[in-house]
Amino acid sequence: MFKLKDLSRVNVDALTDEEVLRYRDQFRASGISETQAEQLAIQKGLPSSELLKLKARITKLENLGPGKVTAPPIKRGVDTVLPIRERREEDQDTVKSLIFGSELFRNNNLSFEPNLRIASPRNYTLGPDDEVLIDVYGYQEVNYRLTVSPEGTIVIPYVGVITVSGSTIEQATVRIKDRMSRNGYASLRSGQSKLVINVGKIKSIRVTVVGEAKRPGSYTVSGLSNMFNALYAAGGITDRGSFRTIQLVRSGKVIDTLDAYDFLLRGDLSHNSGLMDQDVILIPVSEALVEVRGEVKRPGIYEILPTENLNDLFRFTGGFGNEAYTAGIHVEQVTDKERQLRDVSKNEFATFNPGRGDIVYVDKILDKFVNRVTIRGAIMRPGAYELTPGLTIGGLIRRAEGLREDALKDRIIILRSREDMTVEYIPVQVNEVLAGRENDLPLRKEDVVTIASVFDFKENYTVTIQGEVRKPGVYRYVDSATLKDLLFEAGGLTDAAAPQQIEIARRLNSDTITANDQRVSQIIEVASERDLRVRGNEVKIAPWDIVIVRTKLGYKPQVTVRLDGEVQYPGIYVLQTKDDRISDIISRAGGLTPQANLQGAYLSRINVSEREKDANIDRVKKVQEMSRDTTDSLVKQVTKPLVKIGLDLDKILKAPHQGEDMMLQEGDVLNVGRHTFEVKINGEVLFPTQVVFRPGADVRYYIDKAGGFAENAVRKRTYVLYANGYAAKTRKFLFFKNYPEVKPGSEILVPLKPERKGGLSTGELIGLTSGLATILTLIITLTR
Repeated sequence: MFKLKDLSRVNVDALTDEEVLRYRDQFRASGISETQAEQLAIQKGLPSSELLKLKARITKLENLGPGKVTAPPIKRGVDTVLPIRERREEDQDTVKSLIFGSELFRNNNLSFEPNLRIASPRNYTLGPDDEVLIDVYGYQEVNYRLTVSPEGTIVIPYVGVITVSGSTIEQATVRIKDRMSRNGYASLRSGQSKLVINVGKIKSIRVTVVGEAKRPGSYTVSGLSNMFNALYAAGGITDRGSFRTIQLVRSGKVIDTLDAYDFLLRGDLSHNSGLMDQDVILIPVSEALVEVRGEVKRPGIYEILPTENLNDLFRFTGGFGNEAYTAGIHVEQVTDKERQLRDVSKNEFATFNPGRGDIVYVDKILDKFVNRVTIRGAIMRPGAYELTPGLTIGGLIRRAEGLREDALKDRIIILRSREDMTVEYIPVQVNEVLAGRENDLPLRKEDVVTIASVFDFKENYTVTIQGEVRKPGVYRYVDSATLKDLLFEAGGLTDAAAPQQIEIARRLNSDTITANDQRVSQIIEVASERDLRVRGNEVKIAPWDIVIVRTKLGYKPQVTVRLDGEVQYPGIYVLQTKDDRISDIISRAGGLTPQANLQGAYLSRINVSEREKDANIDRVKKVQEMSRDTTDSLVKQVTKPLVKIGLDLDKILKAPHQGEDMMLQEGDVLNVGRHTFEVKINGEVLFPTQVVFRPGADVRYYIDKAGGFAENAVRKRTYVLYANGYAAKTRKFLFFKNYPEVKPGSEILVPLKPERKGGLSTGELIGLTSGLATILTLIITLTR
């Protein structure tokens, strides 16, 4: 009776290819028609839309052919190998992937197809539809291509009918040679001619695969096919089938038994017998599946024969892993009523036969040593060593090639574990042990011997040197070091150093505190010599000293500025005094050229220091928080590397050292522009352009020359940018606009009206209300 489980929850898109084919086989195995199968599936709850998807996927997979079905990835490892009893119906794909040999017929690169281009095997059995090639060469020559008839015979011209069906090529050759030598080919008997028999076109045979095949049925295969070819054509073996006892049945008798493990483990194909027409391959159900978990090279599920033991099972897994505990294993068994656990020792592996459903657990070795001792610290070769019988502390030290020179010999510590896993410290006076004046203590396993260094109990003292030395910084304190030693290590004094003005700030180290003592350090003033040779007085250095070398009173580094543009001698200039100003440098440069633009000069100055920059950024961010400004434009302005300062050279040169005549700093660049008579008009005008300067003309004149304001122009915010960097904006008084003055070299900029988002702002509403009130007042006045 055909039974089908409830299909109401089937999601065809979520099914694997193997599950789709399983549904197809289940329908076909029922013996009902396709239409009846579809009606039955709908009765079992399968929606018609899912039925259409299922039929489409079945057709697609059948068109792909054998071996093209996709399968879930094979998972390995202890965590993925669940006990067999915990397998659930929806987890069957995982079960299949863990059964050893299941991947054999899912490998698209392993098709087992016979090679039809090789020489005909001499043991090949001839049958109907085989093409027999007969070649005679030598004294007599003749070639025949003859097809074996359904009766199993061939007809050789002038020789007659010969029966070859059921004979191997070797047997057929003897028979054909005998008949031909007695019928016109006597040279074959004398050896003057030779006879060669081959097979041309191979016949097709019909074989049947039954039992636990994924697609049981009859298949037409090549006459050179073997058992693996037929198994591959049938889709392989189900998860219930046996890989170990696959039988070849011919004429009702089992003539060979194939064990796939022979091929998988040793590449042995001796039992992969060739097939004949009407052969039957029977795949029985596996007798016992045993699961192996833990520290083996191939964890998984293996089929075990009744005569095989644990050693055979571990041979199937590839052996134990690198950290396997091989002294014994655990076996979880299934009895008639319940489960039981067996502990199997190593000497029982050869006699213990696993049974159905057994789970074999192979544990890891313990993370501990049976004969290890460790020595560390001030020893020549610290590390772990073998605990040999009678090994003592002295013997271990000698094995580690002795103590280092800095070893603390008065006391070493042995860390020892007691029987209850608590630890204890055992102090030893190692110098007495090595001298033989004290008994040498024997060591136990896992003892840890620690030998301290004298430097472990000393603080890492340092000294600091700052000021006019070549390599200021923090240096390690060395006993008996002097000031000259520290200066030598710091690279000596710089040219700006004042050797007679050196201070040493020393840390106070007193055992008492008085109310009148407010000192935080001791200041020592010393005078050193530039000569660092070993002569003269030496000043001792103490730990934590801070040495400061002052700068000479009269030492001043040169300050350089640069002049560019319309001066007589542009270039680099060095300031003579701190008070040198713009007019002084222009004077030293020979004055301005006739083409210089007095209103087109500016000074580029390096921005403030990093500390001041950080403080300015903090102030800008606070302003942005108050104004809810989330842009970074203000921060970029504050942090730009250079600032541009506009100058009026006319005023500076007329009144030197006064007003705008700025004092210069290191890195300043004074740029004097060339006098030009053009005015640029850019922004929201119809045609941005340049216009020749016209004395007395205002902004409106130049805007007209550019075609007038564009539609989106903000006229009231038009501003003029002058050649020296100054800018002037348009001012409004009542209904009148006061445009700024235009000078030669200026640029008129007309901004774009911003896009309005949402309704009117508060200011716009007030302005609109005020305008309406004014208009209303005028209307009332005119009507009176």
